[in-house]
Amino acid sequence: MADFEFFKKEFEFKGKHAKMAQELWVRDDTERTYFKRLIDLYVAAAIVGFRVDRKAEEDYSPFETSSIFPEQMLKEKENLDFILQMMIMLNYRGTLTDEKCVKKAFQGAQTKEEFEQYKKMFNDYVRGGVEELYEQLIIRKADPDDKFRDNRTANLMALMERYGAGKMNVIPENEDETVRIQI
Repeated sequence: MADFEFFKKEFEFKGKHAKMAQELWVRDDTERTYFKRLIDLYVAAAIVGFRVDRKAEEDYSPFETSSIFPEQMLKEKENLDFILQMMIMLNYRGTLTDEKCVKKAFQGAQTKEEFEQYKKMFNDYVRGGVEELYEQLIIRKADPDDKFRDNRTANLMALMERYGAGKMNVIPENEDETVRIQI
C-alpha cells in the first residue's frame, strides 16, 4: 500500500485475547491446537471478525502476551494486505461510489491518521474474531443434536456450517474411524 506499509512489524495479542489465542493455538501440540501457527489464527480471526462484524478493543489484563514476529507477518503480507483492502472497500460501501471504494482500498493510507485508523480497524476485527473463534471452538459444548459427540469435532463442524463452508456432506465411516468431509 502507498506511503504507509502495514504488516511489517510484530503483532502482540495482549490481555484476554492473548489468553484466548494461547488456547486456540498450542505450540507443538497437534492434538489440542486449532491452528498450525499463530499467524494462521491472526489471518483467520481477521476474516471471521469482519464476517460477523465483531470488533474488540485491546485488553490489558495481566496475561502473558503472544507475539507474531515480523518475519511471519512479512510472509503473510500479501494475504493480509488483500484482507485489509476488502475491509476498506466494504467499510465504505454505501457512503462512497464503488469506484471510490476500490480506489481508497488500493491506494492505501495516505496520512498517518488514516494509517492508524486502518490498523486499528484491522486489529479490532482480529480481536473480535479471536473472541468469536474462542466462543465457538473452546467454550461451546456439543449439543445433543450434533452429529458428533466430542466437543472438538462438533465445534469445528458447527463453525464451518455457521460461516458458510458450503453444503457439506459428512460421512463418518464408523465411530472409531476418521471422518471424511465432502464439500
